[in-house]
Amino acid sequence: MKPIRWQICCFSILCTLSLPVRAQETSVLILTAGRSDYDDPAYGDGRQLKALLGHFSARVTLKGALEYVRGEADAHDVVFYIGFDVHDVMPASLANDLLKTRSRVVWMNTGIVDFCRRSDVAAHLSFTVSEYDSTSGFDKVRAAGTTFKKEDAHLARIRILDRNRVEVLATAVSSRSHREAPYAIRSGNFFYFADSPFAYAVPGGHYLFFADLLHDILGQPHETVHQAMIRIEDVTLFESPDKLRSVADFLSSRGVPFMVGVVPFFVDPAEGLRLSLTDKPELVDALQYMVRNGGTIVMHGVTHQYKGVTATDYEFWDEGTRRPIKGESEEAIARKLEMGIQEFLKNGLYPLVWETPHYTASSTLYRTVAKYFSTACEQRLALDHEDQSQFFPYVIHRDLYGQTVYPENLGYVPQDSDLRVSEAAVDEILDALRRNGRRP
Repeated sequence: MKPIRWQICCFSILCTLSLPVRAQETSVLILTAGRSDYDDPAYGDGRQLKALLGHFSARVTLKGALEYVRGEADAHDVVFYIGFDVHDVMPASLANDLLKTRSRVVWMNTGIVDFCRRSDVAAHLSFTVSEYDSTSGFDKVRAAGTTFKKEDAHLARIRILDRNRVEVLATAVSSRSHREAPYAIRSGNFFYFADSPFAYAVPGGHYLFFADLLHDILGQPHETVHQAMIRIEDVTLFESPDKLRSVADFLSSRGVPFMVGVVPFFVDPAEGLRLSLTDKPELVDALQYMVRNGGTIVMHGVTHQYKGVTATDYEFWDEGTRRPIKGESEEAIARKLEMGIQEFLKNGLYPLVWETPHYTASSTLYRTVAKYFSTACEQRLALDHEDQSQFFPYVIHRDLYGQTVYPENLGYVPQDSDLRVSEAAVDEILDALRRNGRRP
């Protein structure tokens, strides 16, 4: 599609790259370093993996490695272990089982050095890891002719002992030193990734390679279909109705369906201002026109603000503490959601999709929203911490809360008086699209 610069609001391009097919359900066990602690970032990596597996037909159990029961690995088709700290030591019972099980094993990141000290590991797997490298500056991962960004320079240094038994699936590259090292390998039923793909994941990053490879790991390949979706973003009550109609005319004339993220109330506490869709009949008419011409209404929060002005503030997150809003409850959130939904309905608009303001909220919000919306379009936090933000490279058919989540993974084109800023954003989107489009 030829890049377009809108004169009103931002628009996001969301890339979905696959068609689901019915597949036999895969039984998956995810183990993270330590215990099942919702406040532990190690456990957060496990939740991010579990969310990704919502793209597949999978029955997933997630728990801390210290809660592993001997023999449990054999009861699952695939076992993932995600290390977190260089000092991680895996429980002996789990280490024994992972070496002997016939189930597929996928190990990521740390803990592997201690594991490789066992005398039987090298003979069984034909590779070893003895150190972690934090100085060589590995900043790229190359796989199948595609180069991905790697923001976390740390890398476990893999030494392959028998290249006839170990397949290198991807290679880490340092732009500074021009050094290369194995990044992802496979030895029989055992996969190893030399870092956590979830650490500093970015659009166009090596997280995409891992997400792609999950199709092979789970044995659930499917037809490749490249699709993109446009969302008109942050439509507030002061948007120009005429420009909204122009957007609808342009997209409709090219047969492009689109989403419209609408905030049904506008609030400015400092000015004592509170308005609703009902107060803006011309805007309502324009939104109805957009729906008739291929638009889908997305409920982008209720007021899109907590203490500040609509669209400049979070709504279900305290920016000051960088934590969930103190004392929030499902009941209070539900009342607010119902108020927003009713405001749409009484104006003849039907929001079919949810989008969390600034993609940031607690599990309480996500859990409550899932009772009202079967579908969301956004990025999400895996834990109640801003560092646990996750984007998806494909449609998640059933996420951690039971919703279908359409991905927002290519960024947006901002409004700017300097056209070069918008053009640069388009270039970044196209570059990320090429990486994201490697395979679903």
